[in-house]
Amino acid sequence: MRRAALIKVGTLDCYLEASQNNNQIKVKQFAAKQVHDILTTDHNVVISGQQKQTLLDQQETTPVLGTALLEAWLAHEQDSAIMISLYQQISARKTTTHLLTHSFSQKQNPDFQAYIINQVDDAKVLEKLSKKACNHVLAQQIEDKLSAIQVAIEKPQKLEKQIQLTLAKLQALKDVGDYGVYKTRKAQLINEWQTLALDFDVFTEEKSVVFSDKYQSIISQLEKLFIAKAENYQQQIISDKLSHDKQQDKKEFTQQLNHISQSITTAVFSSDKFDEDSFKELLRNLTTNIKASVLNKDEQQNFISQVVQLSKRLNEIPEIAESVSQATHLISKISQLTLPKSLEELNDRQQTYNDWLKAWRVIEKKTAGILPESIVQAQKEIVSTWQGGLKSLQSQQKELFFQHKKKLQDIKRLLNNGKYKVCFGLFKGVKESIHHLSVQQLQQLQRDFDQVSEKMVELSDWEHYIATPRKQELLLAIQTLVETPLDNPNEQAKKVKEYRGTWNSLGHADEDVDKQLNEQFNQCCEQAFAPCRLFYAEQDKMRLQHLDQRQKILAKAELFVSQLNDSQETPKPDFKQLDGQLNNLQQQWNNAGEVDRNQYKKLQLKFKEAIAPIKSAISVFHASNITAKQALIAKAEELLASEDVLAAIESAKQLQEKWREVGFAGNHQENQLWQKFRQVNDELFGKRQQFKSEQQAVLSTQQQVFIEQVLVIEESLGAVKDEDDKQVLQSIAQRAEMLLKDVIASKPVIKSVAARIEKISKQIEQLIKAKTQEKEQQTWSNLFELMSLQAQNNQELQALQTSAVYNNMTSFWQKRFQEHVKLTKPAQNSARFDKTLEIEILGKSDSPVELAEQRMKVQVQLMQEQMQSGTEIDLNKLLIDWLMLGSLVESDLPLIERLKTIYCQ
Repeated sequence: MRRAALIKVGTLDCYLEASQNNNQIKVKQFAAKQVHDILTTDHNVVISGQQKQTLLDQQETTPVLGTALLEAWLAHEQDSAIMISLYQQISARKTTTHLLTHSFSQKQNPDFQAYIINQVDDAKVLEKLSKKACNHVLAQQIEDKLSAIQVAIEKPQKLEKQIQLTLAKLQALKDVGDYGVYKTRKAQLINEWQTLALDFDVFTEEKSVVFSDKYQSIISQLEKLFIAKAENYQQQIISDKLSHDKQQDKKEFTQQLNHISQSITTAVFSSDKFDEDSFKELLRNLTTNIKASVLNKDEQQNFISQVVQLSKRLNEIPEIAESVSQATHLISKISQLTLPKSLEELNDRQQTYNDWLKAWRVIEKKTAGILPESIVQAQKEIVSTWQGGLKSLQSQQKELFFQHKKKLQDIKRLLNNGKYKVCFGLFKGVKESIHHLSVQQLQQLQRDFDQVSEKMVELSDWEHYIATPRKQELLLAIQTLVETPLDNPNEQAKKVKEYRGTWNSLGHADEDVDKQLNEQFNQCCEQAFAPCRLFYAEQDKMRLQHLDQRQKILAKAELFVSQLNDSQETPKPDFKQLDGQLNNLQQQWNNAGEVDRNQYKKLQLKFKEAIAPIKSAISVFHASNITAKQALIAKAEELLASEDVLAAIESAKQLQEKWREVGFAGNHQENQLWQKFRQVNDELFGKRQQFKSEQQAVLSTQQQVFIEQVLVIEESLGAVKDEDDKQVLQSIAQRAEMLLKDVIASKPVIKSVAARIEKISKQIEQLIKAKTQEKEQQTWSNLFELMSLQAQNNQELQALQTSAVYNNMTSFWQKRFQEHVKLTKPAQNSARFDKTLEIEILGKSDSPVELAEQRMKVQVQLMQEQMQSGTEIDLNKLLIDWLMLGSLVESDLPLIERLKTIYCQ
């Protein structure tokens, strides 16, 4: 009837009231299931969002919905505001990481997930949430929060390093010698310090005081140390100002002097009347200003002397004007003279140009540097034109001078050695062109020229006197060679040739005997050379034999080429064998005897032409191999620049294999190419060795850094005295996890360090798990102890809150127990007894043997309900329901003990 009435009314409030206060268990359970179905949208009764929010608001003052029901409601709710309120009430009853992550993963709602993210400050939990974020914006929000957490963790360390660096820089100012540099750096460092001091709140008060004291100590030391330098610095500023003022005065006076000078120049060439008094007034004022300036006496005197020169120039203006006219005349005069075009014209016109240049310098001195710019430019152009035009002829004249100087020295040397005949030709050339030299050059050569001229006149008189007896002696020598010839025909021919050369060098003998002596000498030469002709005739016979031998070798070469041409259609020839055959032919050709010179040239040309195709084929083969090997060398050199040394080594090995596949590159190139290729490979393998050494050094250093960090983590873990401090252990685990990521990111991975960190992480995880389980067991023990005490004494809430057992429980169970204490009525009939059996059945715990029949009934009823609802078993909720059945009494103690065996295992 009650169920029918509830169904007839069919409202959430009615079902909720019945689930709490109906004294019929079946009706109560039915009503609770209806409430569950309505809230989880699995019911024909639909409630509005406003009703849901009202129900949640009532929960804050009068909690009537169990935690399990709230969780089921949350699992099916779609409204973000309701979801947030549900989560707040559930988390108020139990706060676990599982609840947070499960809710976040289950509810793919941006507003709800954003709320959850704002509640979490644990980096490990945030990393789990980032994998379940429903959109990119929330994922980025999590990443930003993780970054902020990491920055907050690292900020004290980074800030401390920056502070230490700034203090060190301040301390280093003691060694700065320049006070100006010191002052600038100090101001910069103080600004840095003030910026850093704004973040001192991340340190403990004690640490902040230490840093501040150190800063003040360094500042005090610097101020004491630089007192004297500060005074010197001020003196230097005064000195620099004085120097600056001097430079300004010098610049101003120089500008004024230049202006007055330019004004005087303009006035000289102006048709207007020249105002001499105004210029004198300017000079007097300038003199007064110079004397009143900060310049020293010497500097003042320098400027005053320039003023005096300008005053003097004022008095010489008429003479200056006349000099300007003369300068104009000189420019016009030289412009009419053309440049010399030969050495004959050079001396005369160069002298005219030099005279003009002297005259110009005199006028330039008189004008005191105030010639018109146009005249000055015209003079410069003339000088440039003449210097450029004379340069080529002057160079020729200088070269001619050195030639004549050398010829005169050669003539003197030849005269001393008795070689008179050649001297006549040399001296004749000197006389014909010596007049082309300049006056200065002639003066330098005059002495040698006069000596040689005198000697040549004397030598011309003695030529006939010397040649006659010498020729007669040489005739007797050649007659002796005819009568007693030498054993060696070649020596005989050489001697005849030598006598003939000497005879021709003697010049002319006396006219009455010169012709007779020449005829006799020629006849004796023919007679002396006769034996040589017989010898050369035998040599000619041997040359004919050698000619036949060479022609046979030439025929072999032609046949060899013909065979090579016939085999071009066959596969690639053996160039090594081909090269050996060619060398054999060339060796035979070189070993063949001498032939007539003219014949040899023809044969040599034919032989070269015959073997040219073979050489060409071998050269092409060698050239292709050279190109291929040069390409391999280039590739090897490119590998030297590669950053990936190990990959470059593998490529180099492949290049070495290809090198062996390439053929011979010729005698000259093969060894050079191989040495170069080997050198590049040696450098590359040396680079690998260096890379390995550096990598090993870096790896060792990195390993040491990681080990030091591991030691710090191990020390932190060992320093945790309160093993129940879960937050500290989680912080250490997080540091270990971050370090493990750094180790894995560092290539190659240092496996020993990674394994050590993983071992630490497992140790912390096991420790947290063990302590969590121990704490949970202690919580259950405290709860059942308090339940036993309450069953015996039935304490009031105020007395209960002073109990140590109560205070040692979690806030969740404290609230649940407060709700229980508010119950004034004991449990109805056998409700708590049946509930105990239900918990034992669902908790898979044995019941007393005598209760087997009742246990069976309860078990059947539970199976039916589970088949209908399909809800999961929640032992915590069942215990809460057990407590909320009514106040505890002493008769409940056995039931408490039975339940204790289930929860306090």
